[in-house]
Amino acid sequence: MKKILFTPGIAAIEALGTITRLVALADEIRKRREDVSILFRAAGREADYAEACGYKVIRGYKPHMEKIWEKENRNFIKESAPKLKFSINSLCDVIRLKGLISKDYVQNTFKEEMELVETFKPDIILGEFEMIMPIVAKKMNIPYFSTGSTIGKKDFCYLGFSNKTTEGYAENYNELLEVLNLKTIENVCELLVDYNCDKTFIPSIPELEDLKYNNKNVFLGSITPKNFTKINFNFEKKRPLIYVYLSVGEVASEVCQKVILDTFLNSEFDVIATAGGNPRFKDSVNYSAKNVHFLNMVPSDEVLKMTDVAIHHGGQNTTVQCIENRVPAIIFPGKHFERSFNAEKAAEIGCALNTDIENFNKEFLLKTCREIIKDNTFKEKLKIYSDEIKSFGGAAKAAEIILNY
Repeated sequence: MKKILFTPGIAAIEALGTITRLVALADEIRKRREDVSILFRAAGREADYAEACGYKVIRGYKPHMEKIWEKENRNFIKESAPKLKFSINSLCDVIRLKGLISKDYVQNTFKEEMELVETFKPDIILGEFEMIMPIVAKKMNIPYFSTGSTIGKKDFCYLGFSNKTTEGYAENYNELLEVLNLKTIENVCELLVDYNCDKTFIPSIPELEDLKYNNKNVFLGSITPKNFTKINFNFEKKRPLIYVYLSVGEVASEVCQKVILDTFLNSEFDVIATAGGNPRFKDSVNYSAKNVHFLNMVPSDEVLKMTDVAIHHGGQNTTVQCIENRVPAIIFPGKHFERSFNAEKAAEIGCALNTDIENFNKEFLLKTCREIIKDNTFKEKLKIYSDEIKSFGGAAKAAEIILNY
């Protein structure tokens, strides 16, 4: 029996985009082979999601957010908080904010993951945004695969955003690597895909990345699960549909709700607005006002099939899903390196409009939605790149590689 261990990066801040990609791969593997043992190691919402999808989960050490911010990120938070509450300028910023550079995290997680690997004895380990498991896999000589993208490279540099920091945040990791007699690192971003990764599954297409074709990089197109959420979703579309998904970002939930209502209430559009489980959105869970509906969670794959225009934050899954479903998008990435990169790339190929946060207002949104729906150029480009996304094979292609490795 083949054993596969899935390890989304455990952190103080969880992201559903991370776990959903791994679940999509696990679903495809389980569909193809019955004699496969699949185990997830996760924490928080990521662990809950994997369990809800029917997988066995080992819950790992999760850093205490408040203590991390107080001890490790005090100056960083003070510098970034006053004006721009959500300014993320590099992957290193994310790694710090998630608590992945603290000594407690490195020591506790290494101990847990070594014990788990020695007990479960996986044939392959597949991670996403994992910092410790690549080290464990190297030490134990186990094949390690990871999902990845351009922004995971240590030398990523784009539009003023850069991972080329003078402080690589590698101190605690190098202490561990030296004890294990393994090669040390200069920049903590190296651990994601560069340090020890046999295959990198890229959930995108070449036009949306700055990565070269080679034996290691495998483009998959879209690898989001077919059933993102198990909730019952019964929506009768009566007008052109606007789908709003801004997640956690510069557009605060209260601002998002007010602007969306002011813009679209009693307009010619139906609107579904969601924050993907963001707790700050809780005051508007399942709240409807005529043609505008605020929902805590929705099955994005179902919603996008009926969507005419999407308004979103530029996350990789959402960007790729919109193009796959031929949905033109208005993207508000804010001061976030990954989202800005995704938005810029989608705009370059004519599938989205990349715009500034200042344009999140009634006049711009209403005018732009009306124009985009009529724009045949968007439709032509979306068809081209939707077909390309589907041609890369998605989770099925990855599952074939994993099972035959």
